[in-house]
Amino acid sequence: MPSADAATKVLKLPEVLDLNAANRLHEQVLAHKGENLELDASHVNRVGAQCMQILMSAAQSWQAEKQGFKVVEASDAYIKTLQLLGISDESLLPKEMLK
Repeated sequence: MPSADAATKVLKLPEVLDLNAANRLHEQVLAHKGENLELDASHVNRVGAQCMQILMSAAQSWQAEKQGFKVVEASDAYIKTLQLLGISDESLLPKEMLK
């Protein structure tokens, strides 16, 4: 369970999460290691499998360390990509998609 005491950081994801963005995304996510992290995917227009792998790995790492990691807002393109890839990880889907 995520620590309620710890401040939550918000990482706003870029519009394009493709192979060219993967290294930068990895660096940005790792910069928040040990902190509760919320992802704002509201402006994402395109998501590549490499960036999705980074996010899935981060979600598992945060969960293993009992830290909060979740998407709080997501664009239609982000949600559609997860659906196409068959990803149903609760931490990567905005709360309204879990109903």
